[in-house]
Amino acid sequence: MSHSKLAREPWLWVFVGVWAAVVSALHFGGLAYDIYTRIWWWDVLTHSLSGFGVAGVLFLVFPRTFRGDRAPVVVAGVILAIGAGFEVYEYLFKDFWWGWSMAYYLEDTAIDLVVDVVGGLGFFVLVEGVLRSRARADSPRGDSPRSAGHLRSDGGEKADDDSPSNR
Repeated sequence: MSHSKLAREPWLWVFVGVWAAVVSALHFGGLAYDIYTRIWWWDVLTHSLSGFGVAGVLFLVFPRTFRGDRAPVVVAGVILAIGAGFEVYEYLFKDFWWGWSMAYYLEDTAIDLVVDVVGGLGFFVLVEGVLRSRARADSPRGDSPRSAGHLRSDGGEKADDDSPSNR
């Protein structure tokens, strides 16, 4: 199975949508009930879960970003950029940090960005695990796609008699 085919599966869209709703509820609930200031790890939790969810959306919209040897670096870079944008938003529009020193705020920002990326790479690992599991299940001899044939440009397995009309 290719990345593009996996990204079109309805269960994955539902999973990412439910994940986004849960993360949003945790975030806005944390703001409404002052949980971010009462439970020290709440911020770490929501950032790691949101990094996972953002990577999920990235995969659904741009599945090819998850292919190739550099894919983890690309995914981490995109998650880092989106996380940095959110940190700018936090700095400009949130009042919860008003009593923090700049050093503490910078430390919090660094931790947030690290757990954003860890969460995003967690989704990457999930996708790769699903694809490998499906490849083993789809292979008639239990061979991996790399040993049974070679990969087409869309990430699927190419057999010796594979022509464009057979795809």
